Amino acid sequence: MKKIEGLQITAGTVGLILMGTTYIILRNKKRNTLANNLLSQLGKSLNPDSKGLERSAALDVNYVDRVFNSLSGKIVVLKESTATRYAHEIHKGFRPWYRGGDLEENIYAVFRNLKDKVQVSQVAKAYQREHKVNLRDQLKDHFDKDEIKTVLDIIGGLPKYRIV
Repeated sequence: MKKIEGLQITAGTVGLILMGTTYIILRNKKRNTLANNLLSQLGKSLNPDSKGLERSAALDVNYVDRVFNSLSGKIVVLKESTATRYAHEIHKGFRPWYRGGDLEENIYAVFRNLKDKVQVSQVAKAYQREHKVNLRDQLKDHFDKDEIKTVLDIIGGLPKYRIV
């Protein structure tokens, strides 16, 4: 009889511990989600220029495909080798602080050489293919808000596409 009572008490204790642990895990998960959402919204309000990067269609790697399909191939595009060369030039401009930091002017020069937003998209696509990271994310990681604004101003002044 004492053995059965001991087992019942042990089973009850284990069950109570399991329920308590589950409750704590779920509560922490909910708190983490709320905190992440809050930090995300706070980051957007503190750095509105990075939001501009998100809205810039030209930095979308699929923008060139959408324009190409909608205009049935009658647009001016870069050769793939040229887009890749520009992507490598941009990548060389991102340097660590101990090597003198980023070469912003070199990166701006690449964007200034591009003639329209389709070409910007082609370079972004080549950048992702060659360096396994999205150009938009790389700009957010390395540039401050003034530098991002400069890039967005350069891109913003370009036409969407050019017809052959």
